[in-house]
Amino acid sequence: MDGLMLVLEIVVVLLLAVEVYIRLRARRKRDRESEPAPRAEGSSVAQAKQAEQASPSAGSTVAATSAQAAAGIEEESLSVDDLLKESAIYMQYGHYSQAATVLRWYVDLRPDDTRAINQLLDAYLALEDLDAYTELLASLGEKLGVQSPTWWRGKIREGLERDPGNLELLVLAEKLGIPIPTPGEGVEEPMTAAKALALVSRNPDPKYAVSVLHAAILEEPLRLPLYAELLRITHRQRDLEGFIDGLILLYLALGGTMATLRERMLKAGLNLGPHPLWQTLEHWDGDREELRQLAASRRLQISPKLPH
Repeated sequence: MDGLMLVLEIVVVLLLAVEVYIRLRARRKRDRESEPAPRAEGSSVAQAKQAEQASPSAGSTVAATSAQAAAGIEEESLSVDDLLKESAIYMQYGHYSQAATVLRWYVDLRPDDTRAINQLLDAYLALEDLDAYTELLASLGEKLGVQSPTWWRGKIREGLERDPGNLELLVLAEKLGIPIPTPGEGVEEPMTAAKALALVSRNPDPKYAVSVLHAAILEEPLRLPLYAELLRITHRQRDLEGFIDGLILLYLALGGTMATLRERMLKAGLNLGPHPLWQTLEHWDGDREELRQLAASRRLQISPKLPH
């Protein structure tokens, strides 16, 4: 299958090269036909020859400059006209990486072409390259956002739906006053432990991290790294109530097992200061129903996947 796709890609590139060659020859033919006929007057020809002989270096310089300018205009025209066609073929066959490369070149030439920018953003989303997506929005979006604020906001929201923990997108959203989506809100895919830990590693905001970890604990309540990260963050922020909430959820997940781990986490919490629940947790005998009632009093959501 990979070999077939490679052959198709080569064929596409060859067809594009042939098209550019044909257009180049046609343009040159038109240029030759449109050139003015030489004047018949002998005096004028003689004067032209005398002027050229009088200043040969100036004449050759002007001629070379004119030729270079014409070639540059022709090359740019051909490049700009054909880049979008080439990228469309790549997108059609699912070669998003090649399409993104071509479109990036085009956008560098025409930074105000919103149609090409939209196509490039779509290519980055197809590639799941949210870093390039965000970089493009940051470099071009603010200028275009003033002209098209609805478009600007929509693209930021679209990026956050794909990568809710992208710090650069969150900064752009904050600048525009766009509400930050709650993890799991309007998202069909569950907040798995792997996804939550990846999001938390990219976003240093503790409130965001805590909400992501709670959402993941509801989905996968037996994944201990989620509790370790939740307790680490709340302890570092000296968030006593948040730490106790995490400890209650951890105790519910462990049940009566791993007493050493529970004791170590409890000692870490005691360093945050006094609290009436320390004694309750210290003398807890493994009764999950007692902790469920405690969690309900603190409005903590408990995963239905936990054993009773």
